[in-house]
Amino acid sequence: MNIHIIQHVSFEKPGRIMDWIQENNHTVEMIKVFNREPFPKAEEVSFLIVLGGPMSANDTEHWIQDERHLIKEVVDSGKPMIGICLGAQQLAKAYGSDIISTPKEVGWHSVTSLTQIFHPSKEYTVLHWHGEGFKKPCNATLLYSTEKWENQGFRLFNAIGLQFHFEATKETVKEIVEADSQFLSQSVFSVTKGETIDFPVPDENKDILFSILNTLEREVK
Repeated sequence: MNIHIIQHVSFEKPGRIMDWIQENNHTVEMIKVFNREPFPKAEEVSFLIVLGGPMSANDTEHWIQDERHLIKEVVDSGKPMIGICLGAQQLAKAYGSDIISTPKEVGWHSVTSLTQIFHPSKEYTVLHWHGEGFKKPCNATLLYSTEKWENQGFRLFNAIGLQFHFEATKETVKEIVEADSQFLSQSVFSVTKGETIDFPVPDENKDILFSILNTLEREVK
């Protein structure tokens, strides 16, 4: 399978997603928005992954609207899609949900799983990096929550939106922190730059991410 990944900024990378692609002998096509690379047509996409970024889904640039249109076409056609952070907000907005300001959850902190479909644990420590969030789309199933913001993850048809970052690695975390440390200082978690970079990435995050990717891949075969 050829996986299309939309990358919005140079410092938010697919991380563990690339490990899954390599382990399953898939191919990948990166669409780097920051290099003004064009989006594919929906019929060219088998599996779409949309990463995060500091821009807002409420921005009015044409490419943001074009990206939402692509997401909706892909999901409506029955193909799998995962949106992470901004990608999740784009997915939610593509199906009529509002994107609104939230507490700035930035840094390593817990998230509660509302279902044990992908992993038996009920709570994980994950990388949060957002100041906006989505309202749950109609007909979507809520998957994850935190005490600061209820809507942290959802499933809608063959698509999953995650507000946080299961895909993070020690290397990708360092890049995000170095590029966006000012945002970290605004976090409700009161964490430092060093604490965030040095935090050991939980092994279970990779397991959960792979379970999500495997589930979506399996359901379209």
